[in-house]
Amino acid sequence: MEFTLSRRRLLAACAVSATAGLAGCVDPDVAMFVDRVSTDREIAEQATVRLSQESEHRSLVANVTDGDTNTTVEAPSGTASNHPPFQPDRPVVYDGAVYDFEWESTGRTESHTEYRLLLTAYDDGRETDIAFEDLPEIDQDRIGRFREFLDWAESEPEDDEQRSQLEFQYRYTTAEREASVLVPDPEYEVIDIDGRPVGVTVRSTTVDREVYRYNATERAPTLAAFGQDLQEAHQFVLTGLSAAERDFFESVVDEGSYYQGSLSNDQDDAFEGVADVFVDQPALFVEYTEGEWLVRYDNTDYWVRIDFVRMEAYADRLQVVDSL
Repeated sequence: MEFTLSRRRLLAACAVSATAGLAGCVDPDVAMFVDRVSTDREIAEQATVRLSQESEHRSLVANVTDGDTNTTVEAPSGTASNHPPFQPDRPVVYDGAVYDFEWESTGRTESHTEYRLLLTAYDDGRETDIAFEDLPEIDQDRIGRFREFLDWAESEPEDDEQRSQLEFQYRYTTAEREASVLVPDPEYEVIDIDGRPVGVTVRSTTVDREVYRYNATERAPTLAAFGQDLQEAHQFVLTGLSAAERDFFESVVDEGSYYQGSLSNDQDDAFEGVADVFVDQPALFVEYTEGEWLVRYDNTDYWVRIDFVRMEAYADRLQVVDSL
């Protein structure tokens, strides 16, 4: 899976904080994030998945939440054949309501053709046939990541083949094939990508993809209603802290985050005291070494994420609520 929520936030926060010299941020033992949640809706927003208009899963969610109990979909292109295409780790928001999603394998597979595009960057100044910007939108979308790859490759030590080649595998709809100039057979052999000649070769392959069935159950009619449910069922009051622990938690509230090693040893000790309180409470979500809680402190509500990256003793104590 991609980075967890806190890991993405960790990387972003570290990037912003790099010039400030936050010790322990780049490779912390623990990362903690605290967000003030002032309304029931804000609580629910922390505990749900919301799809953008461009999300590839939007049509699936629309069909399932509309009551289509026979909605099936194949494992996505470019992944293991037994990889469900949509695996939300929390309830999903669609059309204002909140839904619990379930999925299961149908036990059958479907075969179709996918295309493997091998891109090779050259440094011999050869002539190009077309500029990346002049490719159809579908082709720009499918090979666009190669531009990022080239930027990365140029920043790394030379390693000819590994630094110059990348392969993508995709399934194309009939309309996408008709719009593409790269599949099924490339109309151009060399593409100009940011001033570099890039050769493209394409071959087709037949793949078997497992088919999954999805179902959705409405959890709450609105985000606010779901947030209120969470507050009533799972919020705990953060009390019993020492003066040092209170000072520590309030400093994290002010800063929004904490990385062990970024503050003094006294504050590290205070963190452990606060962490003891959290891991003694069931978290709303637990994934690997990360837990998420809804707490009330000093008459204010907070959503707290703690990722015990290398603090195994605490990670092992994480427990999740019996039912969200």
